[in-house]
Order: sequence, then C-alpha cells, then structure tokens
Amino acid sequence: MMNPFLRMLPRMMASSSLGSQPFNSTRRNAKRFVLGCTAAMIGAAGFQYSVNNLKAACEQKTTPKAENELVDISNLQKYNRNWDGRHPKEGQQKPKAIRYIILVRHGQYKDNESKDINAVLTLKGRQQARILAQKIIDTFKPTSLTVSDMTRAKQTMEILLEKLPKDIPLTTMKELREGRPCQPIPPSSSGLFQKSTVEADGARIDKAFNQIFYRAPVEQEHHSYEVVVCHANVIRYFVCKALQIPTEAWLRMSLPHCSITMIAIHPSGSVSLRTLGNTHYLPPSLITTS
Repeated sequence: MMNPFLRMLPRMMASSSLGSQPFNSTRRNAKRFVLGCTAAMIGAAGFQYSVNNLKAACEQKTTPKAENELVDISNLQKYNRNWDGRHPKEGQQKPKAIRYIILVRHGQYKDNESKDINAVLTLKGRQQARILAQKIIDTFKPTSLTVSDMTRAKQTMEILLEKLPKDIPLTTMKELREGRPCQPIPPSSSGLFQKSTVEADGARIDKAFNQIFYRAPVEQEHHSYEVVVCHANVIRYFVCKALQIPTEAWLRMSLPHCSITMIAIHPSGSVSLRTLGNTHYLPPSLITTS
C-alpha cells in the first residue's frame, strides 16, 4: 500500500511556485523545493520502515513456535522455587519485599596464629574495615547486622559499628565460623579433606544458611539490607547454595578481605547474585586475599 506521504508529493509539486515559474527562476526557491521533497521522501521511508517493523514484531509474538524450534530443557537442572520451604500456596498472600544479603569478608588478619584469639586484624585489615564502613553507609541502609564469633570477624564488625547507626540489631552467630563446608572439586593443593571435618563443618554452615537465607515474610513491607560479616569459605559456599549450583565449586572463587558479595532474594523465590567479591572502593594497595 502506498505511503500517505508519497501520495502528497504530486499535489505539492502542482501547487508549488516552481511549476508556474520559468526554469530560470531563483535557485533559492528551487533548492528549498528539492530539500522539502527529499525530507518528505526520507520521512515517508522511515514511517514505512517503522510500520513494517511493528507488523513483523507483532506477527513474531503472536505466531506460536513449533516445539522443535525451542531449546530442550528436559535434561537441564531443575530450579527449585520452594528451596526455603516458603513458597506460597494457591490463594495465599505473596511476599512483596526483597531481602538483600550483604556478605562481607573480614579484614586482613594474622593468619599465622594458631589460636583464634591471637588471629587479630593487621593494621592493613583495620584500614580496609574503615573504608568498608564508609562504603556501606554511602550505599546501603542496613536493617540488621550478623557476625561470626571469630576474632577477626568481630573486630571488623566493631570498626563498622563506629560509623553505623547504633540502633541496628546485631546478632552474633557461632554457626558462621570459618570451616570446610564440603569437599571442593577439583580438590585443593592440600588434597582431600577429612570426612569428619567436612561433615561437622558442613552441618554447622548449612544451619547458618537456613537461618539467613529465606524470602521475606508476607508482613515485611520494605526491602531489607542485611549485613553479614564472616569468612571466605562460608561466603563462597553460600553463593553456590543460594544460586543452586554445585556447592563443590566454592573453591573456584576468590574473595579479597573486606569485599562485598550481595545476594538478592526475590518474593518469587528466585535468587540473584548482584556482586561478588567487590572491592572497587579500596585502593589497590589495600586489596589483599591473605
């Protein structure tokens, strides 16, 4: 079908002063006419292109695809939306808020100490924690604080509390202590872990996961930002478990000291990793992993 703009061109030419004037009339009028016609033709072509694209998009949406044109997902991993046991049943009220779990690795510490009480933050670790505290204040409005009961985590939290509001609820959780949550694949350079160690640490860290990771309750009106200060192995394991990817992959990630890893738990039960091991707020000289 002919574009309406193109239909108008003959009338424009007939009514133009160029048709009634000699060919030796002013070049200015001739240029204006040519430019006008060119602009109209370009506009008409653009309009027709848009109409054709819109029609094609509508046809694509309404035309059902044959099954053999779609990806076969029968052999892919199934996503469990009721992973927290809180998926609403039909007719039940659904949650509306998002819970943001902000996982923070403690600052650099004296890792050559065998006793936890002596494994205190280094000077660099304290500097990292102070910068981290400012980053948290500038970016989030924490609604709760949770910390491992190990010395390096508690000292990191103490530095955060120097800048954070005093009325934020604080929980100390012994289940968040560092450990070996499961056997990593491929194994670390030290080889396979002791079975008894993995079983004990894994059960404890799984308990911590269940206490921290779940979708917001129905009565929660606003999004929450929940800061958890703990350890690299724990955080890496949590990431795998929350995303429903093989937990034995946890050692394939690396987390710097005082880095932020943020996980969003949506009302639908879906979980998304917003950032992993983020340290962009630290100067290069303060980015450490050991």
